[in-house]
Formats: sequence, C-alpha cells, structure tokens
Amino acid sequence: MEPLAEAADRTLAAYERHARRAITSWASWRRPSHFLQAFARRLPRGARILDYGCGIGTDLTWLHCRGFRVEGLDGTPAFVREARRRNPDVPVTLQRFAAWAPSGVYDGIWANASLFHLPPGLLATELSKLRQALRLAGILGLSLAWGRRKNYLVNDWIPDRYCAGFTKPEVVRLLRGWTIDDLRVVAHDGREGRWIHVLASPAGNGHAGPA
Repeated sequence: MEPLAEAADRTLAAYERHARRAITSWASWRRPSHFLQAFARRLPRGARILDYGCGIGTDLTWLHCRGFRVEGLDGTPAFVREARRRNPDVPVTLQRFAAWAPSGVYDGIWANASLFHLPPGLLATELSKLRQALRLAGILGLSLAWGRRKNYLVNDWIPDRYCAGFTKPEVVRLLRGWTIDDLRVVAHDGREGRWIHVLASPAGNGHAGPA
C-alpha cells in the first residue's frame, strides 16, 4: 500500500497536468450552489472565511461580492494563479493542506469538494486542524463525495487523482466532537454526482448528528 501522503502528491500532479481542462470546465459555472448559499446565510456580513481548497476561486468571488472577508488556499499552482487573477483583492495562498497550520481564527471555513481527495486518515487530521482554526460559534461547510470507493480514478476527466467516497455514518464518525447542524446527501447541486453536504460547528456538545 502506498503511503497516505502519496494520494495528495498524485492528485496535485494530476490537476496540474490537466489544469487547463479543469479551469475551462469550472469557469462555466455561473450560479452558486444551494449549499454555498446555505453556508453564507449562517454567517454575519463581514465574517472572515477561509476557502480551503479554493480551486480557481469561483466561490471566493461570490462570497467576496457579498461582503465577506475571504481568503483562499490551494495546492495546485495553476489554480492559484487563476484564483488570484479572478480575485485580485483577495489573498490566495499556494500551499498544500499538509503544510498548512492554523494561524488565525475564522468565522467560517468552506471546504467544498476538496478534502475528498484525502484518505480517511489524512482527512481526520485536516478536520482537526480546521476545528482549531474556527471560532466556537463558527461554521464549517464541508462537501465530500458520497459512496464507498476509495481509489485512484483511471478513466476520468482528470485521470490519476485520488477520490474517496464516504457514507453518512463514516462522516459522523469523522466529525466526532463537532456539533453537526445539517448533514444530507444531495445530487447535482453545483456538481455532477451525489455528495454529502455538512454544516458543523466546532463547539461540540456531545450531539453526534444524524446517522
């Protein structure tokens, strides 16, 4: 079995190789997802938000235009360049998840379709870091692929990236100690396929959330 970290290495390399294809596809998105809108409604105007795995910055743009103080982070150089081009007034950092350490306190963290590229062990580590970076009353918006397969995709539009599917009970276990405000499986909300959408607070009160 390959080291856990290799999943991130191969996935970032795959996105960099096929960056133009990804940018062209994602640039066609026009409307914010219902999930992004629900996340934004939980936060006051002017709230500080980190887009963790911001890609080319489409969600950053929408959040920034609505008065939020946003920052982006991504590990793919081509995506960071595009996100900076689209959002010249927004700080966007080129950094791998593994190298990122909480250095501030955020009102919200938006991790949309980014952390499902990590095996469960690494995902648990990242969730712990995100919890440290959120205010107690803050909110995490997390989307993960729904399913059970966890492997490298071969016949895919971005081949050789690692993708992990999760079930609702798996997500509840990963978020043990968080307060889960909403957890649901949705289809075609801004992305193809089925996804698990979660809104959670770091202020755990023993409620594990829906199973």
